[in-house]
Amino acid sequence: MPIRTARKTPGVYVTELDAFPPSVVGIQTAVPAFIGYTKTATLSGKPIPNKPVLINSLADYEQIFGGAPDPTFDLTEVTDTTKQKSGDYDFKVYDSAGATPGWKYYDLVPKAGTKYVLFNSLRLFYANGGGTAYIVSVGDYTSTLEAATLVGGLDIIAEQVGPTMLVVPDAVNLTALADYGTVATAMLAQCGALQDRVAVLDVYGSASVTQTTLPTVISDYRGVLGSKFLNYGMTYFPFLHTTVQELSDFDYTNIQTDATLKTILLAESANLYTNAPSRKTAVDADIAKIGTVTAPEDIQVLNQNLTAALPLLTDMLRIISRKDDVLPSSGAMAGIYTWNDTNRGVWNAPANVSLTGVTSTTFKLNNEQQADLNVPVDGKAVNAVREFVGRGSVVWGARTLDGNSNDWRYIQVRRTLTYAEQSIKAALDRFVFAANDGNTWASVTSMVSSFLQGLWSQGGLLGATASDAFSVECGLGSTMTAQDVLEGYMVVQVTLQMIRPAEFIELTFKQKMEGASA
Repeated sequence: MPIRTARKTPGVYVTELDAFPPSVVGIQTAVPAFIGYTKTATLSGKPIPNKPVLINSLADYEQIFGGAPDPTFDLTEVTDTTKQKSGDYDFKVYDSAGATPGWKYYDLVPKAGTKYVLFNSLRLFYANGGGTAYIVSVGDYTSTLEAATLVGGLDIIAEQVGPTMLVVPDAVNLTALADYGTVATAMLAQCGALQDRVAVLDVYGSASVTQTTLPTVISDYRGVLGSKFLNYGMTYFPFLHTTVQELSDFDYTNIQTDATLKTILLAESANLYTNAPSRKTAVDADIAKIGTVTAPEDIQVLNQNLTAALPLLTDMLRIISRKDDVLPSSGAMAGIYTWNDTNRGVWNAPANVSLTGVTSTTFKLNNEQQADLNVPVDGKAVNAVREFVGRGSVVWGARTLDGNSNDWRYIQVRRTLTYAEQSIKAALDRFVFAANDGNTWASVTSMVSSFLQGLWSQGGLLGATASDAFSVECGLGSTMTAQDVLEGYMVVQVTLQMIRPAEFIELTFKQKMEGASA
């Protein structure tokens, strides 16, 4: 019975009673925090660098943080005859005007320090089922990529309640592996300290890895991760060729070596229009404008004229697009986590799912190579994205970096435990300073059990019956001593039977001979 309020004025009074006991409300499980460099960072006309901002769509992001960076590429002549003969170059052009007429070979090389991938990683995130996300802009596209700056962004998001994943795709373009290790270990440390989020990581150096360098790249990556809080980290390999960009996103201004570019295009103009002098004169006049036109609309018109007249320029822009479409896997995986949790539940592995917006991986793994990635001696498992006929690029791994732990080996175990822990923790806040007596203990036990009953009934816990799947205890003599009660401790003990994936499925066949008995 509720405590009756003392009345002093005659009349009729209404008292409303709760029909339902306190309950645990499950927290959101897939809210990534993306940290990196953006074009701008302005909200309502005010700059907001180094502040967490919640977005719900790519349109929200573009309104606040702007769009994609303009990558810059340098033209480098390939003079090595071995490379020329083997086709190890990006394109060639016949130059008849030089002192020694002949074929010239070139590479388009990304300019150091100009690769920012946060925006395109957000595109990949939303292409693969992404939803709500936090963004922390630590600088613009004129900034230098620095580990200390990215770690500063991590420190800022540590104060934000809500994120359940940390994603820092720009870290893969830091100049040194040790710098990447600084960021990765900071991500793991934050996850271990707060216990409400996980780190989604990429293997540093994946963009240029070869069959020969693969063992070294993986070994070096594992070496910089340290040994702490590994069960909060999930790593994916390799990088991805994506379709989040269009060829129209690029023009001749993305090629920075103006003089060399002009020489190449003039050579191509001579090859195409030697027998059409008036056309050659017009094309050459357009080529001469390169580097002098500055207005965006004029650049667009000039680019259209040049690509229409010179197919080689279109080929060059296509090469740039192909090189710039390479992205780390973490953005796509954050989207897959969101899709998985929404459609299948956090207790299911975010694996055996085809990626959207991906044409291929940058490295083709075979079974033997993945064996070392998935079950290494040190336990630091690296999850593979592999290509399968008819399925495209498929997530083919579901392990944490703590692969030698029977408790924390699998991603869904780590994330389901975090979901249960943080949901129950939030619900228990209302009992802080409540009477530490039998009534409170019974309410807490009932509340937590009801939540876990729902989790089990959805398939989130293993067990034929609810009692097999979980147990909840709270009380004097079971989880607390008299001294605990005197000191103000209320101890709730929850035991869960977690679901683990069928990672290795073996089919056993036996032939039965005709006429033979079993």
